[in-house]
Amino acid sequence: MAGHDEQAEHTKAEHTHGDNCGHDTMQHGDHVDYLHDGHRHSEHEDHYDECQ
Repeated sequence: MAGHDEQAEHTKAEHTHGDNCGHDTMQHGDHVDYLHDGHRHSEHEDHYDECQ
């Protein structure tokens, strides 16, 4: 099972992923991850995790 590797290069304050953020989405269980520069960002508390 793929896991979270590290905190993403940006915080929610710098860029919030959402319906109109410009990034593609991918359903991941009960939530949506965002495809960002060749990797996935998964929301986690006050930041995003980089996922493989």
